[in-house]
Amino acid sequence: MSRLSSPLNAAGAAYLEALHERFRDDPASVDVSWRAVFQVLEELGAAPSGGDPAAPAREEIRQRGHLSADLDPLGRAPRSDAPAGGDAETARLRRLYQGTLTLETAHIDDPALRGWLRDAYERPDAASPAARQRALALLTAAEEFERLLGIRYPTKKRFGAEGMETLIPLLDRVLAAASAAGVDEVQVGTMHRGRLSLMANALGKPLVELFAGIKGMHPFQSDPPVPADVPYHMGVESQLTFGERSLALTLSPNPSHLEAINPVTLGRARARQDVAGDPKRVLCVLLHTDASVIGQGSVAEALQLSGVAGFSVAGTIHVIVNNQIGFTTDPDEARTSRHCTGLWKAVDSPILHVNADDPDAALRAADLAVAFRQAHGRDAVIDLVGYRRNGHNEIDEPRFTQPVEYRAIDAHPPVRALYAKRLAEAGLVAPEAAEALAAEHKARFQEALAAAADHRPNHDGFPSGRWAPFAPTGAAPAEPDTGIAADRLRALLGALAHIPDGLAIDRKVERVVRQRAEEPVVWATGEALAFATLLAEGTPVRLTGQDVVRGAFSHRHFALTDTGSGRRHVSLNHLGVEQARFDVANSPLSEYAVLGFEYGYSLERPDALVVWEAQFGDFANGAQIMIDQFIASAEDKWRQPSGLVLLLPHGLEGQGPEHSSARPERFLQLAARDNLRIAHPSTPANYFHLLRRQMHRRDRKPLVVLSPKTLLRLPAAVSALDAFAPGTGFRPVIATAGEQASRILLCSGKLAYELEREREALGAEEVAVVRLEMLYPLPEAELSALFRRWPEASCVWVQEEPRNLGAWTWLDRRLEALRAAAGAADPTVACVARPEAASPAGSFHGDHESDQRRLVERAFAGVTTAAKAAAAE
Repeated sequence: MSRLSSPLNAAGAAYLEALHERFRDDPASVDVSWRAVFQVLEELGAAPSGGDPAAPAREEIRQRGHLSADLDPLGRAPRSDAPAGGDAETARLRRLYQGTLTLETAHIDDPALRGWLRDAYERPDAASPAARQRALALLTAAEEFERLLGIRYPTKKRFGAEGMETLIPLLDRVLAAASAAGVDEVQVGTMHRGRLSLMANALGKPLVELFAGIKGMHPFQSDPPVPADVPYHMGVESQLTFGERSLALTLSPNPSHLEAINPVTLGRARARQDVAGDPKRVLCVLLHTDASVIGQGSVAEALQLSGVAGFSVAGTIHVIVNNQIGFTTDPDEARTSRHCTGLWKAVDSPILHVNADDPDAALRAADLAVAFRQAHGRDAVIDLVGYRRNGHNEIDEPRFTQPVEYRAIDAHPPVRALYAKRLAEAGLVAPEAAEALAAEHKARFQEALAAAADHRPNHDGFPSGRWAPFAPTGAAPAEPDTGIAADRLRALLGALAHIPDGLAIDRKVERVVRQRAEEPVVWATGEALAFATLLAEGTPVRLTGQDVVRGAFSHRHFALTDTGSGRRHVSLNHLGVEQARFDVANSPLSEYAVLGFEYGYSLERPDALVVWEAQFGDFANGAQIMIDQFIASAEDKWRQPSGLVLLLPHGLEGQGPEHSSARPERFLQLAARDNLRIAHPSTPANYFHLLRRQMHRRDRKPLVVLSPKTLLRLPAAVSALDAFAPGTGFRPVIATAGEQASRILLCSGKLAYELEREREALGAEEVAVVRLEMLYPLPEAELSALFRRWPEASCVWVQEEPRNLGAWTWLDRRLEALRAAAGAADPTVACVARPEAASPAGSFHGDHESDQRRLVERAFAGVTTAAKAAAAE
């Protein structure tokens, strides 16, 4: 349809309408030249389309066309009634928005974004013959791959792509378009559905290695062997080639908690972007299934990170493999929204819906999504709507629960056959050539499968490259010297205590900052010193979590905020020396996604100290999947090392059950095969050395720190500067005792200070108070030395937590074995703790204080002191 001659014809209709809408909201938001045009139009009462009476109907198609689109290959999806008729332009829009590809933009607040998307979507742009021929080749490879596995391994779970084979050319097109747009590296996270086919046909996994894993070959050459994981959980690292460009690709391994991989992959992408210095050069691609993406809370949490500065990855491409079923659950049982993409409306993402029987539409969607991400640095989502030809895992029989649907599926031709016919009709691929292509792929897969019988892994799976310096050698690593000279420490303390001229900060904050230069060193200053010394050595530090910049207990104040302007000054980025970058960011109120993000970040940055802090240690409960499935077990399953640090404030202080316990018993239960470090430091100096040790040890493991609350301001919990000096280091056991001891009180954390005060009050010099600062690995040599020193002494484990919680049940037999080996007269260990309880802590301060007092008295019960003896005489 021709438009009226007008200055408005200089822009596309969709862009023009969006611009006019923005003018109505705020005239100052558009260029002055357009402002003048729109003002005239407003005065004349005209629409930007020149008063076209068809404009409302067209806008309705753009906004609501997705409800009438032809998206279900089987014709099952309900379609809204849409009026027919209209002019040629209206008919064209119907074909665009109500066909096998459609676009949702009505939810996007920014009219300029809507305009850009509509212009890009409505611009004629068909895939080239070469692209369509490549798509057919990939569909053929996908079909032959699944057919071979189905014949050779009919009883193995493989979560095949049958019914959704279009996913393979779709993802291939995303990668090709990204490479052409300047992307050098892609981080991929995906679900099980079609994963094996993706690895074989799109992501560069060597076929022989893949088939060996499917046949049951252990993937790693390691001694002792590691448990590893099933093939459809494993990852890939490869180099792909598109034209003359090379693309580095990483597919992260993931557990059956499907959507848990999302924040991990996002964190990996952000880490690589920080290294590259240009976020547009590193792309994150996340693949989901319809049932999991709408049902798992980690998706919503991860999406909310997309626009937060400390966590943004400049846009993610999301692809939903929409089987329209979840195991045996129909969509109306799984969600309340029409589409499974409703979450993306909250973050103003364009939503592309594609019929999986139309590969051409899938290629177009891939191009649009990548172009949008590269242009705007925002997320885009492609909803690939298809069906699942087999049951959930091939062994399952779907006809038990969805008989009607599966009659339709059984009668429906595969997408490869449909597409081959379409290309033959277009004169692009002859039918005999399509059959030859199938035979070629079949022969290729059979050859690789035969070769897999002789395949043996030639590596232990531990990553090389940036992780090479931390590869296990079999020998115990030497303890590093983490001490720093006093003059160096004082210079850094001065920098930390400095307030720049012209920065007006709160007077109470100013007093806290000035005290950083004072000695002895308090807890917050010890932490800041650990960070400062690492930064000065060239080690980047990243700290995130809820309210970490100030500190949940108002103890850090890493960012000094000007009371007038709100300008922030981060002292640790202004140390007055050559230094690495300190990144500190408050996170959204999320544990699951944020911890997953930081774990992912740590995988790509072994050169950086990466720290996540829970507001209270109990809140780590919200991220338990990340802890169980990734942090504790990833090296055993996937040979995936991490040096992530978790700070979990811990200690019973009468604050109630959700603000007391970091659940040390859970971490100790997960501890095995040297997979974690679990520490409970009680002095600023020991915490300082612990953090520095994390970066200076040759082996790298996740570190769980039961961090303090009371000790942040306890006058006794300070350290002299010489405790940070060269020659000092982390002390896994700290003992305060005389020459002889008749009783050993073992404990950890703040309770030690109460026991030491009681010993001093009683004059009980014969009682040794021993702080266990490292819970795992248990410091057996140091403990054994103490037990040999006092073989006649009895031993009591004292903890604040209820007897069934805390460290006791894990330590009991281990301590007894150590004492027996050390020759203790009575190797058994008694326990003083609160009674067993379902709740980790009480809620009333008065009750807590009286319980705590009884706890300390029980620890010293029966001790005969010099003071008691004198009183008896």
